[in-house]
Amino acid sequence: MTYIIADDDPVYRELTQMHLELVPNLQCLAACENAIEASAALQQHQPDLLILDVEMPGLTGIQLAKSLTKLPLIIFISSHAHYAADAFDVDAIDYLVKPAAPERLIRAVEKARNLMELKNNIAPNEGFKAGSSDSFFIKEKNAFVRINYSDVLYIQSLGDFVNIFLGNGDKKIALVSLKNLEQQLPSEHFVRISRTHMVNKHKITSVETGTVMLDKLQLQVGKTYNETVIQSVVGDAAVKRFI
Repeated sequence: MTYIIADDDPVYRELTQMHLELVPNLQCLAACENAIEASAALQQHQPDLLILDVEMPGLTGIQLAKSLTKLPLIIFISSHAHYAADAFDVDAIDYLVKPAAPERLIRAVEKARNLMELKNNIAPNEGFKAGSSDSFFIKEKNAFVRINYSDVLYIQSLGDFVNIFLGNGDKKIALVSLKNLEQQLPSEHFVRISRTHMVNKHKITSVETGTVMLDKLQLQVGKTYNETVIQSVVGDAAVKRFI
C-alpha cells in the first residue's frame, strides 16, 4: 500500500513517518510540507492512502480533500478534535488527534488496508444485493451475509464504502456508496439524515431540528435534510392539540 503524507510540522511529520515504517508493505511516495505541495504530489502519484494534517498554511487538509474529484483513502491528523465532523463529511476513514499513539496510527492504516483489499477483491456490483422485503445481503470474503432491516441502527458513508452499525454492537463494512444504498433501501425503513448518514427510522427515539436520537446515541441532521427527516419520521403521527 502506498501513501502521501502532508503536515506543516516537520518534527511531527518525521515522527509519523518513523511510526509508519513499522508497518510492513507500506511505501511513502511523498512527504509534503503543506496541502499545496500535496496536491501537486497527488497529480504525480496515485497513492492508495492520504495522511493529512488539518491546519496547514494556504490550504487546509479538509479544503484539499474537498477539491479532489477522485479521493484516495484519507486519514486526518489534527491537534484539535473539533474538526472531526468536517473530516468525516469528506468521507475520511479515520481522524486522529495529536499526539496520536503509534498503535492508534497503525490501527488506522490497517483499517485503510482492509478497505483497499475489500475493494480489490470484490466487484462493485457484488458488495451489496437487495434481499427480500425485510433484509439485504453484503459480501464478506466469499460469502453473502444477510442483514435484517430491523437489526440496523444507522449507516455511515466512507466514500465508496459504508459502515453498517447494528443494534447488537456489531459493525459491518460493505463496498457500496451511501448514495447507491439510499436508492436501494426502502424509504419506509430508512431515511437519509445528512451527506454521511442514513438511519433506520424505526430506531429513532426522538427528532428535532438538527439532531435525531437513537436511544442515547445522537446523530447530526444536515441543514438541507431537516424538513425531510421530520416529515419522514413524524409525518402525521404527532398528537394534535385540536382536531
